[in-house]
Amino acid sequence: MRDNYTAVLEQARREFAAKNSMEMARFSGAALTLYPPASWREFTLPYLGRIYRISWPAGEVLSYSTGKEAPTATAIILIHYLTRAAGKPPAGKWIPFRHLWGGDAFNTAFQKSCPAPLEKFFGKKSSLFARLVQERLHARPAREASSFIVMALPRLPLLLRLAEGDGEIPPRATILFDETANDYLVTEDLAVLGQQLTARLLRWGREENR
Repeated sequence: MRDNYTAVLEQARREFAAKNSMEMARFSGAALTLYPPASWREFTLPYLGRIYRISWPAGEVLSYSTGKEAPTATAIILIHYLTRAAGKPPAGKWIPFRHLWGGDAFNTAFQKSCPAPLEKFFGKKSSLFARLVQERLHARPAREASSFIVMALPRLPLLLRLAEGDGEIPPRATILFDETANDYLVTEDLAVLGQQLTARLLRWGREENR
């Protein structure tokens, strides 16, 4: 029996194929290349420090650097982003996960799978954290100390913060979303995005510590 992710991806591809490719490019900020015949086009989309190619109308998602098929969860997020993109610029107002649409219902799981592992691994490695988010995710420093703005997707910024703590105060990691985040992805997709962000940072951090 097919897993649920496969069914979700197939539905996402059907909706993607029915959308106007030029409008999706304009609203999402993705690059769009037209190939002959005109019915075949390809989006180029940066996502969490990597670049992907998404064919239209088929919805095939490939790594730009390797040509390999992207993991199903990544493909779903990228196709949903292109399909849902509203074209709104970031509001510059940051909200926690629980303030996303229906986010309160998923908040406990999100905190356990995203900020908590970052706190555990990077709690005493804030300089490594800062270097990784800037070098690998092309983040820029935010106004607050130890905070960085990451463009997860062209119009979907995140704010990452890591307070190292001291002997009495434990380290604290924070992931905040722009107020417009749900105009680009549903909350379930944003939860997966946070998990993928966390997984990449942890993997890069462990590679550095070998």
